[in-house]
Amino acid sequence: MNETHGKDKNMSCDINPPTLGSYGATGYKHISLNSYKLVACPPKLSPRRRIKLARAVAFSTIFFSVLIFLFSGCSHFNKDCDTVYQVATIDSLLNACYDGSVDMRTIKSQGDTGIGTFNQLDGEMIVLDGEIYKIKEDGTISVVADSETTPFCAVTFFKSDKKLELQPGMKFSQLSPALLGSLNYFYAIKITGKFKSVKARSVPMQAKPYPMLVDVVKAQPVFNLEDIEGTAVGFFSPAYVKGINVPGFHLHFISSDLKRGGHILDFEIEKAEMQTDETHGFMMVLPEDETFQHLDLTKDKEKELNKVEK
Repeated sequence: MNETHGKDKNMSCDINPPTLGSYGATGYKHISLNSYKLVACPPKLSPRRRIKLARAVAFSTIFFSVLIFLFSGCSHFNKDCDTVYQVATIDSLLNACYDGSVDMRTIKSQGDTGIGTFNQLDGEMIVLDGEIYKIKEDGTISVVADSETTPFCAVTFFKSDKKLELQPGMKFSQLSPALLGSLNYFYAIKITGKFKSVKARSVPMQAKPYPMLVDVVKAQPVFNLEDIEGTAVGFFSPAYVKGINVPGFHLHFISSDLKRGGHILDFEIEKAEMQTDETHGFMMVLPEDETFQHLDLTKDKEKELNKVEK
């Protein structure tokens, strides 16, 4: 078979032989397998087809960009957004709603930093670097299984907006909103370093009928930790969330060796850095059990909250 050379008038490159096959629905040359040499080249496009192709490419680019945007954490309450995710209200906890409603697997999907408590008020929760720890009633710490649940907690994905060195000798009561930026936003807080002292507490697991939280803390175990390195984790919450969360600073402590910690009642800084994450979004999920459904949340619990927190 002799090799023949030719150039199709609609083609941008040589084909051989020119009379073999035909253009299919795809616009590409279908070449017979019996040909001596196989070459397939797209035809030249008319100006109208070029415009249509450009529009199709632009539409596809926008469509897939939107999909990536939605599924990579850009919807309002997804991972990369500044949002505090909270389970229940602080007033429901004050009213002895201690049955867990959300599991730890869900909590981890909503934040890597935060604080709270566990089903039946079984200890204090601290979430640090994506791991959830339980501070037991004796002040020791254990890692929590994903199946455990919480009746109250708040978490966020921490991204530091601001860092500052705290003055040696600073007490917990001396932490000021002036260090943050605004009184009207939530701030996730991390204070890491050496503490001259940390006064902390935890709470024991409760049995039904549950006592009110203000009565539980009357017999709370308190730990006085001296010359200890670790991290205080928690939130500053604005005054307008009274009844929903704890207005002001609410922090829990965990030692660097992950052996001691608790809900902070007081501390004194030796050398520490504070990081803050200003957070503009807030999402709360409420329990669906009958206890919460019939709870009277109209009463002012501020005095009880002050006794519990201090």
